[in-house]
Amino acid sequence: MKLVDITRDNWEDVIFLTTNETITVKGSDAPYEAKGMPSLCEDHVASNALSIVQSVYEDSWVIKAIEHDGKLIGFTMYGWSEEEAVYELCRLMIDFHYQNQGYGTQAIKMILEEMKSRFGCKEVYLSTGPDNVRAKHVYEKCGFRSEHKMLDDEELFKIVLDEQ
Repeated sequence: MKLVDITRDNWEDVIFLTTNETITVKGSDAPYEAKGMPSLCEDHVASNALSIVQSVYEDSWVIKAIEHDGKLIGFTMYGWSEEEAVYELCRLMIDFHYQNQGYGTQAIKMILEEMKSRFGCKEVYLSTGPDNVRAKHVYEKCGFRSEHKMLDDEELFKIVLDEQ
C-alpha cells in the first residue's frame, strides 16, 4: 500500500471512489437507488471532489490517493488546519469495495508517518461524527484518543506521535 499523488491521469478515478454502497437519487419523476455513486456529502465524510477543490483554495492541505496492488482504494487529505491551528488528518476514506479489510488502519499508519516526516509534527488531530462507531474503533486502534470535546458537531481525537 502507498500514498500517491493525484494527477491529470488519476483524478477522475479518485473522485469516483465512494463510501456509498447505494444512495437515493431524487429525479424529476421519482427517486431511485444508484449503486456505488459518490455524493457531495457522504454519510461520514465529504466527497473526494469537494476535498480536492478545498485543497486548491486552502493550500495548507495535502491530498493523496491511497493505492493497493496497483488499484486506487481510497483518499486522504491532511496538513495544517489554519482554522484550528493544529495538524489534522482532515479526510480519510476507503472505497466501499475495500472496507473491512484492514486498509484503513494501514492507511492511517502511513499517513501519520508521512505527516511526521513532512511536517515534523508531534501530535495530530481528527474528528468524526459521534455515531461513526466503526471509524472511532479504527482511530483508537491506531492510537488516537478522544479529547471528549466536540468540534463542529464531531468528536475530536488526538494522537501524540512520540508515544506510538
